[in-house]
Amino acid sequence: MLSIGLLDPRWLRPVAAVRTSAVRCLLVCVGLAWFASASAGGARRNPSLAALEPGRWLKLHEQAPTDAVRFQRQEHGGSCFDSRRGRLVLFGSNTHGRDWTNSPLFFDPVECSWTRLYPDDARSSYTVTEDGLPVAGPKGDRPWAMHTFGTVAYDPERDEMVVCCYDPHMAPGRFTNALQGTWEKVKRHPTWTLSLEKGAWRPLACKAEHFFPYCAAYDPDRKVVIGYRPDGVFELGGEPREWKRVAAKGFFGYHTNAAYDAKNKALVVFGSNENSNDMAAYWPATGEHRKMPTPGARPPKDQHCPMSFEPESGRVVVLVDRVLGEGEPKKAQCETWLYDLAADAWAHLPAATLPFACGMNYNLVYDPGHGVCLLVTGGYGRPTAVWALRVGTK
Repeated sequence: MLSIGLLDPRWLRPVAAVRTSAVRCLLVCVGLAWFASASAGGARRNPSLAALEPGRWLKLHEQAPTDAVRFQRQEHGGSCFDSRRGRLVLFGSNTHGRDWTNSPLFFDPVECSWTRLYPDDARSSYTVTEDGLPVAGPKGDRPWAMHTFGTVAYDPERDEMVVCCYDPHMAPGRFTNALQGTWEKVKRHPTWTLSLEKGAWRPLACKAEHFFPYCAAYDPDRKVVIGYRPDGVFELGGEPREWKRVAAKGFFGYHTNAAYDAKNKALVVFGSNENSNDMAAYWPATGEHRKMPTPGARPPKDQHCPMSFEPESGRVVVLVDRVLGEGEPKKAQCETWLYDLAADAWAHLPAATLPFACGMNYNLVYDPGHGVCLLVTGGYGRPTAVWALRVGTK
């Protein structure tokens, strides 16, 4: 097996006698390739992420006209991280009758490239099955394009992406009439799952709970998905899977986001359409559920914020926009804050401030292989970009 010792100059001395630059280049390339693609467990690694300075965002990739896969980031779309294959997953669409993105999009942080599972299905393929399920694609086995907000989760036990949402904005009359005559035939909007090994979608047979435009997160301790709405907290679990209500009410309006805090065994929820800097927490083991008092410093009030649990520091990363001036257009930036649930305290990372607002963004995930958070930005007028942040333990 190769080891990094191959790059030791003492090892290269016998080769130096050959005085062939091609040999030297070959040895260096072999060493670098090993570093990028191997580790103790055989996992692939990106050396630029391994060397990332804590507390600062690094732009890892920005889409260019020459990229094989290009797309406009969908502000209403959600995300998760496929930990088995080490890739970020986006799924969701701005819809409103103008966008029909219904393919998952994958970002590989080692190759720094995007791929898609399939070409987005044409609107003409949108139909309803005999059982009344909305489907798309040549075989009628994929979900419609939809808003997903903070409702996309990865279940590593089943190796599935779970989408706990449907898009009422596609109903004829409000934003679009594109599905008039088809929408009315739908009898049930299911909870959709995607096998990431097979690339195959499946609607769950159970009665669905939907979290439009709210949030959900996966609880790895109890192997369930937890959904959060103003009218309660719900769990998807069991075999066969079923949704059940576990708490009577939530504390916020819509445009929330959530993360599961594995250190404190709690679901944490932030943001609201009313603009809020409160944090709510729900502990499944005890059923305790409360809005945290948080007496100290807080981030600016905001909604639909990027959010992810960072296990190395045991804190939740939340990105919050701050308006800097009253001009037109208003100047804004995006600040990075860390929330410690046990201490009920926030910490600001000033050096991790982005020079633009993230706006509506549910596209922050944690990459456990590299120990970094990955953020996708972009939208109208801005190219899609991927950023990386190593939080550090301080």
